[in-house]
Amino acid sequence: MSYCINPNCSYPENHNNLLYCTACGSKLLIEGQYQAVKKISDDLGIATYEVEVKGEETLEILKVLNINSQEFISQFQQQAKVLAEINHPGVPRVKPGGYFTFLPRNSNQELHCLVIEKIPGENLQTWLGKNNLPLDQELALEWLTQLIEILDLLHKKQFFYQNIQPSNIILRPNGQLTLTNFSLELQSAESDFVALGYTFIYLLTGQLPSTFLNSDTNTLNWRNQVPNVSPKLADFIDDLISDKQPKNTQILLQRLANLKDNLSQPLIPKKSYPIQRKLFLGTGILLLGLAATQIFSYFQQKLNPERIFPENQQRQIQDDKLEKFFSQNSGKFLVGGIILILAIGGSHFVGYFRIHPKHLKLSLPNGVSLEATLNTDSERVYSVVISQDGQVLACGNGDGTIQVWHLEIGEELEIEELGIIEGHTNDVVAIAISKDGNILASGSYDGTIKIWHLETETELTLQSHFMRVTSIAITPDGEKLVSGSSDDSIKIWHLPTGKMLHTFRGHSDSIYGINISPDGKILVTGSHNNIKTWNLETGIEISTLVGHQGRILSVSFSPDGNKIASGSSDKTIKIWQLETGKILQTLSGHSNEVNSVIISPDNQTLVSGSKDHTIKIWHLETGKLLRTIKGHSRWVNSVAFSPNGEILASGSFDKSIKLWKLG
Repeated sequence: MSYCINPNCSYPENHNNLLYCTACGSKLLIEGQYQAVKKISDDLGIATYEVEVKGEETLEILKVLNINSQEFISQFQQQAKVLAEINHPGVPRVKPGGYFTFLPRNSNQELHCLVIEKIPGENLQTWLGKNNLPLDQELALEWLTQLIEILDLLHKKQFFYQNIQPSNIILRPNGQLTLTNFSLELQSAESDFVALGYTFIYLLTGQLPSTFLNSDTNTLNWRNQVPNVSPKLADFIDDLISDKQPKNTQILLQRLANLKDNLSQPLIPKKSYPIQRKLFLGTGILLLGLAATQIFSYFQQKLNPERIFPENQQRQIQDDKLEKFFSQNSGKFLVGGIILILAIGGSHFVGYFRIHPKHLKLSLPNGVSLEATLNTDSERVYSVVISQDGQVLACGNGDGTIQVWHLEIGEELEIEELGIIEGHTNDVVAIAISKDGNILASGSYDGTIKIWHLETETELTLQSHFMRVTSIAITPDGEKLVSGSSDDSIKIWHLPTGKMLHTFRGHSDSIYGINISPDGKILVTGSHNNIKTWNLETGIEISTLVGHQGRILSVSFSPDGNKIASGSSDKTIKIWQLETGKILQTLSGHSNEVNSVIISPDNQTLVSGSKDHTIKIWHLETGKLLRTIKGHSRWVNSVAFSPNGEILASGSFDKSIKLWKLG
């Protein structure tokens, strides 16, 4: 079906492949490249269409202003200008030439048109209905931060969104929120904040804010509906809808950052008791306990009735039932006292290790032991990697930093922090280390890739993606780097010089996972619902693997290069035969998205990390679940093996990396 965009057309629906409307004669191929295939809405003087773009597979959105008012035309032009200037996934992208005018047949009124990006995903109202439960506090903080960051970009250009509501906020498959359906109403920043507050009351309670209106006090009594929401977060939302204090995006973002820090504080402070205090206190209590038992024993002998009382009084005392009870059970009281004292003293020793878990090896069932917990300054660890020589451990963090440690893997695991690398302006979500361990590469939501030469401490920035960089990998020979992005493209770079060599296109959605075969010849990429394999040298697509019902968040080659493992937002893991594309196993067991998969160096097991906070170990050949490791308190985003397969590293949104020894 092809639609005529002439607002006065008597019958705008036309068959495909026509160049002119059969009813009014207006052009159907607008600007020589856009053809409206679906009418989405016609509201407040703006008609919205889904359009096909000539020569492209993707769909775009066309907005047509049907009001001949200079005021509205000026606002429409400002909207187009602002959207074109902002390069951020939180607002729809406008390509060059996306704003134009169109003159229908036999009309003297030009239509002002704007073509914007069609955002993949679902709006938050649909999301809430599908999940059938209100938003949790953790996700509410993340979404509030995203939306206020978007408003910050708009408000800096003196542009106000005016239309915040769940149906106008799209959740992209990669978790990014995007504002759509921009309004032409002239209001203020304050109205954006009020609408944002009302939106989050709805998302947290699942009910319209008007449900909680107390007409006597003119307040919304919604807090008792969300007992699991922190009062500080509830205060923040109430402040959004209040007119009692001035607000701006920077102040709100700072308050959110403080709020996140407060809500993520551990129950036991990391450094509440230094080791000396704990050891001295425990030792002191033990010595006091031993001394008390000696004193008790001494007085028991000294106060023997036979020695200090006359014979008639002795009989009187011996007849006393209470004294007889204590006399007969004095040994039990003595032992009980010793146990109590030892328990109190011992608890102080154990308490130290509870507070400092990295000093304690925790043995778990089935031969798994927690060797170390490394706490980061960032609240989110996205990616972990161990170098091929097993001596470098690195992680990419949500505060834009990379932390690096030196490892000595032997009978005892020795760890030394080397430092923190700064340079990115947004979350570092992907890292890779060259085989020789000299180069560390990082990909960030700031849209850049950075190459860090660890020996010379020099830095090279690669920039060609126009949206978030989501995944990276380095070829075994250290000559090429591959990057995937939310802009749906894959780019190949010459690692020593940073020169971009090729761009691969074939996915219609974000690239979430990338891996390179052990021989360096084949690239595998994961996107929405499908996996593709490519000839890395020529860029020719080899195959498309279909089987998952969701985003493929992680892909990994087996060490022999014959199999591919994939983890998905559909909560499953699939193992594929590379040569045939056949699914060999589907592994089910996680209760939430599978964020990371990796196959062990000995080609025997597969390890998966999930949003359900667990790590699972599977037999690669049979698909049998061997072990479930519980230790993280939030999402496990990344897992990595040491080259000998003895140490497994896991990174989580609980601010930590854990190192596990597999028996």
